[in-house]
Amino acid sequence: MSQYKLSDKVLIDGKWWKVVENWKHKDTLCVENPSRSYDVRPIGEIEHLIEAHEKYVPKIRYNGAVADMESYIKDGGTLVYLECVGQEYMVKSITSVLMQGRVRMNDHAVDASFGFFDINKAGNKRKMVSLDDGVAHAILYHSPSISDVGFNILIGRGKEELLLSFASWLEKSQPLPYPKHLTHKIYEKLQDRSKIIALQTFNIEAVKIDLTILEDEYNDIQEMILEVCKENSLISPDAVPLKPKAPLPKSPYLTQIQVKRIFDTLDKMPKTYELDGVDIKPVGLKLFGPNFNLYVVEADKGSYEDEFESMHTQCFGYVENLSAPECSEWGYINIPYYLEIGVKVPAIGTKGGIVVGFEQDLYFEDRYITQRGKILTKEEMERLK
Repeated sequence: MSQYKLSDKVLIDGKWWKVVENWKHKDTLCVENPSRSYDVRPIGEIEHLIEAHEKYVPKIRYNGAVADMESYIKDGGTLVYLECVGQEYMVKSITSVLMQGRVRMNDHAVDASFGFFDINKAGNKRKMVSLDDGVAHAILYHSPSISDVGFNILIGRGKEELLLSFASWLEKSQPLPYPKHLTHKIYEKLQDRSKIIALQTFNIEAVKIDLTILEDEYNDIQEMILEVCKENSLISPDAVPLKPKAPLPKSPYLTQIQVKRIFDTLDKMPKTYELDGVDIKPVGLKLFGPNFNLYVVEADKGSYEDEFESMHTQCFGYVENLSAPECSEWGYINIPYYLEIGVKVPAIGTKGGIVVGFEQDLYFEDRYITQRGKILTKEEMERLK
C-alpha cells in the first residue's frame, strides 16, 4: 500500500484511475476514474489488476516556465523549502522570483499544485546544480528556519534522518550536557508536549520546534530533559533543574570583567555554614572601600525559592569599620549592594570628582581571620598549630 500515494495514477483495464484518500478502510485502495466514479477494494484484490503506475509529481509555474516539484515544506501557508527540477532557464526563472521574497512579479504569479502560498520576504537561499541536456536541479530554502543558528525546522528523508537533524539542533541550541543516547526520548517528550509540530510536506519529512522552550534561560527544555532522565532512572526522582546564573551587578566604577572576577572567586568559596565551628577561618575574598574592609569567608548557597543561582546577596564575613573600629563586626554581606554603590570624591583635574567604591584586593591571598577580626598570614597560622 505504501507505494501508492495520493494523486498517483494507476492504469486498470485501459483507464487511468487516480488514488484518493479512503478514511474508513485504511487497508483498501480507493481509486477515482475521470468520470468521478470510485472503486474501493482491498489492496491485495486490486493490485494485480494494475497494469501501470504513474507517480504524482506536483508542478510549479511562473509566466510560462514550469518545473517538477520533487519535495516541498510549507509552514502554515508559507513555503520554506522547495526542491524542483526542469529546464535550467525555467528553474532559474521560477526560483529567482521566490528568492526575492515574492510570489508575484511583472503581473505574473508563481503558481503551485498545492494552491495558494506565501514566501518569507528575506533570508531565502538557493542551491542549483546543472544536469545533462539543459536540465537543472534547485533547492530553495529559508535559511533562518532551516540551517542557521536558532533554526527551528528539521528535515529528513525518514524518521532516522529527522532524529539526526534533531540531535544536531539540540547540540547547538541548549548549553547544558544531556544523555546523548536518550535523544530520541527527548524528541518524543517534545512531541507529547506539542512542542514539535508536523508540517505540510511532499516527499520529505519535516517538523517545526516551538522555540519558546529555549526562552527563560532554557527552563522548559531542561525540565523535559530532566523528566526523561528520571523516567530512565539516570537521576533521582527528586532532582530539580539548575537555576540560571545571576546577572552581574552594574558597578559605576568597576568594569564587568572586574565584577565577574569577584563573582568567580565567590563561586569557588565555601558555602554558608560550611565553616561553622572553625575558629580561625580562611578569607576567600577581600573588598576594600571608603572607610571599610570586607573579609568574606562564606559565599551564600541560596535557597530553592531564589530566582537565580549564585546571587551572593547573603555572604558571611567580617566588616571592618576603619573610622570606628569598635563598630566592626561579623555579619551577612550583600555583595551586589556594595558593588553597586559609589561615592563621589573630589579629585585634581576633574570638575565633579570621581566615583569610588569597593574593589577586590588582588594581592590578598592565603590569609586567615580570627573571631576578633585579626588577620593572619599563612606562616602565622602555621605557628599556631
